[in-house]
Amino acid sequence: MTLPLPPDLQQFADRQIASGKYTSLDEMMLAGLRMLAEQEQIYQGRFEELRCEVLLGALEAEQGELLDATSEIEAIRQRLRRRHSGS
Repeated sequence: MTLPLPPDLQQFADRQIASGKYTSLDEMMLAGLRMLAEQEQIYQGRFEELRCEVLLGALEAEQGELLDATSEIEAIRQRLRRRHSGS
């Protein structure tokens, strides 16, 4: 694959290949695309979790279960932080 790169990216690629981290620009491009795909999956998962939390909050609000919105918002934030921190 031939891909013209801006000078700064070409220098970065050359350094990575020279260090032995990658054997070719093609290998670097594949690694970059894999990282982008993984990042997209993470983003979609987080978006879905947030959407579920919003729907749950809306349902609780409709049922009159939200007495203190500030504490509920903080509780949601804490749950999301725990999920994303792995604990």
